[in-house]
Amino acid sequence: MKKVGMYGGNFNPLHLGHVEAIIRASSLVEKLYLILSVSNDPNEIDHRIRFMWLKQLTKEMPNVTVLEIFDSSTSKGTYDWEKGRDDIIKKIGKPIDIVFCGNDYLNTNRFETLYPNSEIHYFDRSEVPISSTEIRKHPYQYFDFLPAIVKPYYTKKVVVVGTESCGKSTLVRNLGTYYQTAYVEEVGRDICDFAGGIDNMLPEHYEEIIYRHKVKEFDALQKANKVLFVDTEALITLYYYTLQYDETEYKEAFERLAKATADLNHYDLWLFLEPDVAWVQDGTRTYGEDDVREKNNRLLKQILDDQHIPYICIGGNYEERFLKARQQIDQLLK
Repeated sequence: MKKVGMYGGNFNPLHLGHVEAIIRASSLVEKLYLILSVSNDPNEIDHRIRFMWLKQLTKEMPNVTVLEIFDSSTSKGTYDWEKGRDDIIKKIGKPIDIVFCGNDYLNTNRFETLYPNSEIHYFDRSEVPISSTEIRKHPYQYFDFLPAIVKPYYTKKVVVVGTESCGKSTLVRNLGTYYQTAYVEEVGRDICDFAGGIDNMLPEHYEEIIYRHKVKEFDALQKANKVLFVDTEALITLYYYTLQYDETEYKEAFERLAKATADLNHYDLWLFLEPDVAWVQDGTRTYGEDDVREKNNRLLKQILDDQHIPYICIGGNYEERFLKARQQIDQLLK
């Protein structure tokens, strides 16, 4: 077994081909250094994210150390290989016995020239037939080639909003089932039940809704398959708060909280459900009259418009809503 090995790349993104090479390389040396190459290319994924991926991937591999080297190039074609080699040798600080690389460099003599005192070990890239370039072009086509730690980065987030009893919960569950992915149910109903009904909810209950909903969304994102569906959002909680506490000393502070949370959510698609299905009382609902539903619908749209949030309106019966939503999501995942 060799003492010191090196395997480098830009891992943009990290994929299962890299994972296989890292596992095999770490099994062949006493100490493996993973070198993350970072350039000024604006199309590269933030190097801190890529570094985190590598650290998380290898956290149970005690003989693996992740290091970064930086260069001033803006594209792979202008990379200064000699300077990169010098930076790697300096960073590792000890002789490199073996250099690992893909067999796409076989017969180029590049690594033999750069590391004349090291053994060069080539991995057959066809064993895991994928490349970072292909993933960047078609991430959802090659989603299964991404490690679990990388998948959330590419996962699209779709939020479904609307006034009460407009079919949000049903649509979110059906979409999650159809796309075989995780979804986030609204937490407001549970907190409303705990409070003893909507008329008994205190301002702090609405704060709890925002906090708990965000945590549930973060946890679900780690399990999602290409797309995550979210029932309701912080601005919708603001809408319900406004209906109950429009003229209170807490309104301004809560409005800041809700809008700040909304600014950080970064949803890829907003689906707005029109209140044109039958209103159903589930024990927590209050605003069932047609004129009240329409008034509240306009209020909610105004809140979203004031925040300059683009949304797609969907109406019709439950089947029509499902089909219209699918069209939007399939387009998003192309």
